[in-house]
Amino acid sequence: MPNAEPQAKTPAQQAALSGAERTTEGLLTAQDALLRALRRPQPGRERDWAALVGQELALVAAALRDHRLEVEGAEGLYAEILRDAPWTQPRLRQLGAQLRRLEAEAADLQVEVRRVEDGDLQALPAIRHDAERMLAGVRDLLSKEADLIYERFEQPPAAD
Repeated sequence: MPNAEPQAKTPAQQAALSGAERTTEGLLTAQDALLRALRRPQPGRERDWAALVGQELALVAAALRDHRLEVEGAEGLYAEILRDAPWTQPRLRQLGAQLRRLEAEAADLQVEVRRVEDGDLQALPAIRHDAERMLAGVRDLLSKEADLIYERFEQPPAAD
């Protein structure tokens, strides 16, 4: 069997891929900054720690929103995948739901961080754990998107 090459991407597909790549990079940058903030020591400086985490968390929340708006847009990645592969709709719907859940988790976490900033240290023990769990969800989402991109745009077309 000859080594088949992937089909060339249409301009619309390339634009959707470029947009998704741009917002993915923004999300990865925000994620890394939040992880650095989470690793900072907090004993005796809990409110300062929470303020730094809150700043970085706000950037993650914004990056999640930007990514969702990009990939779910009318000309975004999910629409381009769905156009040529309607059987991917359940997976795309799951990815969209996962993105919205991550945004909701980020918003809930922002509330907890603000409580600590205001001096209520009750929420402190859960913040690091919940943020790391949310970021694991981001990594999972991006891995699923990468798999789908590879399947749709990088693999040679099936010969069936």
